[in-house]
Amino acid sequence: MSSDSLELCREKALRLLENSPHSVMGLKRKLFNAGKFTARNIQTVIDDLQKAGLLNDMQFAEDYIDYLKTTGIGRFKAAFKLKNKGLSQVIIQETMARRWETDDDGDTGRAAFAARQKWQSLKARKNMTDIKKLQAVARFLAGRGFSPPVIHFALDEIKNQ
Repeated sequence: MSSDSLELCREKALRLLENSPHSVMGLKRKLFNAGKFTARNIQTVIDDLQKAGLLNDMQFAEDYIDYLKTTGIGRFKAAFKLKNKGLSQVIIQETMARRWETDDDGDTGRAAFAARQKWQSLKARKNMTDIKKLQAVARFLAGRGFSPPVIHFALDEIKNQ
């Protein structure tokens, strides 16, 4: 194992972390895709970064969930995005239970807000009946990862306006 290539791998990893937070798997992917580093060098750098506290999947998951709560998506889509970042199911479940469920509005508030916005954008369409507009809002919310009960709540909110 060349110390020069290990140092280059470490520098690349630190530059990536400086630009944005990463999960362990996300950083491994980027280092591997660079095509310059051996698996052994990548693992050594990852281990060193974890020991130094610069790479922590639990902290990454918590920070990413806090960000995702601002994007207007639901619980299911948030969990899917965390999985795509390479986080383990255990970390996803733990952080979702601690961070996602503890906000005041929860999914119902986010879904109601998103539904009102979508409804406003569909209001002007004269070629659509109200039922078709409600169906479009429901599909929109489902695509954003909201559960059926949350979608029903949001649709009721629209109908009661």
